[in-house]
Amino acid sequence: MSIVFLFVAPTIIMYSQGYRFDIKKFQFVETGGIYIKALPEETNLYINDDYINKTSFFTRDILVQNLIPDSYKIRVEKEGYYSWEKNLDISKRTVTEAKYINLFKDDISFNSISKNIEEIYPYNNEFLLLTSENELLSYDQKTIESFLSTNKTPNNIESISFSPSKEKALINTTTGLYYLLNIKEKSVDLMRSISNEAKNVNFNFDEKGLIYQLNGSVYKIKDNSPKLLSREKVDCFTIYNNSIYALRESNVIKINNLTEPEETLYSFNEYDSNNEYKIIFIENELFILENNRNLYHLNNNLFELKIESNYSLEYSSLFNRIIFYDKNNIWLMPLKRCESPFFADAYEIINITSFDKEIDNIKWLNGDYFLLTINNELYVSEVDNRDKLNIFSLNKTNTSNIFFNEKLFILDNNVFLETIDNLDI
Repeated sequence: MSIVFLFVAPTIIMYSQGYRFDIKKFQFVETGGIYIKALPEETNLYINDDYINKTSFFTRDILVQNLIPDSYKIRVEKEGYYSWEKNLDISKRTVTEAKYINLFKDDISFNSISKNIEEIYPYNNEFLLLTSENELLSYDQKTIESFLSTNKTPNNIESISFSPSKEKALINTTTGLYYLLNIKEKSVDLMRSISNEAKNVNFNFDEKGLIYQLNGSVYKIKDNSPKLLSREKVDCFTIYNNSIYALRESNVIKINNLTEPEETLYSFNEYDSNNEYKIIFIENELFILENNRNLYHLNNNLFELKIESNYSLEYSSLFNRIIFYDKNNIWLMPLKRCESPFFADAYEIINITSFDKEIDNIKWLNGDYFLLTINNELYVSEVDNRDKLNIFSLNKTNTSNIFFNEKLFILDNNVFLETIDNLDI
């Protein structure tokens, strides 16, 4: 009995303290655990294909303890939904987390709103729809009606950008003409005072005029009369917080008007007169885009090169997270330190994934999932790039535009569609 006690007692003590016997190493080891949190309710958790537990209506999470450090196949699934699966490492004295899991229905259905639509322009949870007959329609998620008839809608529309209040919009055409659209009055006026060589046309702070760049100079137009804002030429500018921020050679400056002195804010030491630049604010952060490929971020009054791309960069932002993407790659930049699903410092660039096929468009669903089109096929993907991305197709193969606000709206094969139900996220 004494000999049995000498063997059994230490085993009981070590077991109670969280140790387990690892057959592979033939020794006792400290254990770890895994914590999962998932939507919707009543999802099943499997570890190495063994059923563990199910979430409930009241508790969406499951904690599994006393796992021997190793790599485990984790699967979360529910009938009628795409499953979530990932191989995750469990370390001693550590709880590995996967607490932002969303399962999506495997039969997401769409309603057809209108056919023969060339482009959609969302604003204030409403839409302007440009038809193949060059008519503008409006859709408020309930009814669709004519907004501008064919003979009033400008030809060759390239883009429509809305003012901050969404009461006005600026129509840019491929011929270089600009039109001012009044949303409430459903009227449109040609901006005759803006040269077709003007670029970077923006609404003024009070939305009663426009600010644009012509031959390097910045102009303000009000009551159809252009007014020079900066005597010295600038490379580019943007409007932010009722101020004009511009890049002039190696300096970022703040322009007020001709009667007030310009303010030099930051130095951009990487400036090269042979390159083209854009100055942009994303989620209150200042960036400079060089040749539409290289991305610089202002941090502690210094510009840091964050991304060097071989193709033109685009971005989508939400919840203090910015996704940058080009033809084949996706990067994530958190603006705050995050600890889940992965550890990352603020302003760190994380390469989410790369594709052999071409990325067309990306839009956020929430801070952990996003929509993307690859060769115009529509997908939903997570940002958690540990092991592999859980990504699935929505079976739409010619999607040219996407928008999400509780429901998903897409333009596919020139048909404007919306999901029948809200997405469960």
